[in-house]
Amino acid sequence: MSTTSTGPIDIDGLIDSRPIGAMQWRVVALCFVLAMVDGFDAQSIAYVAPVLADEFSLGPDVMGQLISSALVGLMAGAFVGSPIADRLGRRPVIMLSVLMMGVSSLLTAVAQTEAELFIYRFLTGLGLGGVMPNINILTAEFAPARRRAFLMTSMFVGFPIGTIVGALFAAGLINMFGWPSIFVLGGVIPLAMVPLLFFMLPESPRFLALKGRRPDMLAGIVNKIAPEAGATPQSQYVTVAPEGGSIGALFTQGRTLVTLLLWLVFFANLLTLYAIFGWMPSVLEAAGFPLERAILATILFSIGGVVGGLLIAAAVDRYGAFRTMTATFAAAALSVALIGQSTASLILVLITLFLSGATVMGSQFGINAMVGDSYDTNARATALGWALAVGRVGAIIGPIMVGAALASALPLPSLFLLGAVPMLIAAVAVFVVGRLNTT
Repeated sequence: MSTTSTGPIDIDGLIDSRPIGAMQWRVVALCFVLAMVDGFDAQSIAYVAPVLADEFSLGPDVMGQLISSALVGLMAGAFVGSPIADRLGRRPVIMLSVLMMGVSSLLTAVAQTEAELFIYRFLTGLGLGGVMPNINILTAEFAPARRRAFLMTSMFVGFPIGTIVGALFAAGLINMFGWPSIFVLGGVIPLAMVPLLFFMLPESPRFLALKGRRPDMLAGIVNKIAPEAGATPQSQYVTVAPEGGSIGALFTQGRTLVTLLLWLVFFANLLTLYAIFGWMPSVLEAAGFPLERAILATILFSIGGVVGGLLIAAAVDRYGAFRTMTATFAAAALSVALIGQSTASLILVLITLFLSGATVMGSQFGINAMVGDSYDTNARATALGWALAVGRVGAIIGPIMVGAALASALPLPSLFLLGAVPMLIAAVAVFVVGRLNTT
């Protein structure tokens, strides 16, 4: 297609053929910061869980349900926010979701009853659920195909970094100002981001071209990406419409077992990940560590996730998704089980948490590649969407299961041995899917 104002302007061709420009780096940077905010807000309840349990007289079973209430909201926000973004645009949904996160977090800081805590955490999760899928989509739609995986990975690294930054601040804030300060910080930062996003975050040019909206805005974006395009509000644009598929396509052509096993993998991984995310500070405090050290120790889990995720992504490219992920999940089972055997020593806890983060959280960087290797192009988006949806159910159930186990006074070594079981199941499932895909 021609890239001059005398003919249709190919949006995809322009983005794919040019070096990454300042506007695209700005989008990645803003989405990275939003991922950090998401990470902090998603983890904030874990930092204050021991204090909240004492102040509101919440048993472990109720605390597990409270941790999961934000995850229920996150799942609902993802289901609602993504279709709305397909109609209204990524930019307005991101801004509204960030606004909801900020307001709901501030409301959590002044909650007076158990019911209010549940409601405000659900609403915070609703905002989180609207942000994460759309910053992924926006980053992808501004990225050239040859660098898309790199830019999306770079953006998503903001999430575990947000949990690390939160842990560094949490202990001091709780000691000086009490538990509400965590949610005040988690509210003020998103609210401060809203005007910044309004003035600096552009809409997806692919979305604008596909919907035929705001030709003036689209021309401005195109000219910043490629000044030689000579775009005007009167220019014609072309872009590739996103390919869609029905859920039925996941169960045809012998895919039924592959689909169910991949759903199991996503379910098991997010169940374990959010169980550790939500409960680790409380569990370490129960094992005898001061709350400050317990919170700071969880930093190693997130650092491990960043390091492991990047290494896993490289290994997937070199050795293939199924071989890499089978080994990774087997290692995750061992590292999770070892956490329960290492609580007598801070050094051992730090090592096992780092290894667990590298394998459990790091797996999130690799399991998406398995979907790409298991389905045709027209079914991949649907396959990934449904796998993530099933995974979110696991994320909700995980903290509840840990709460119930703690309420029944299950010893910590036994708790972590049970936590290793989903990882073993995932390892077997990935191995089987890999064999099915080669037959």
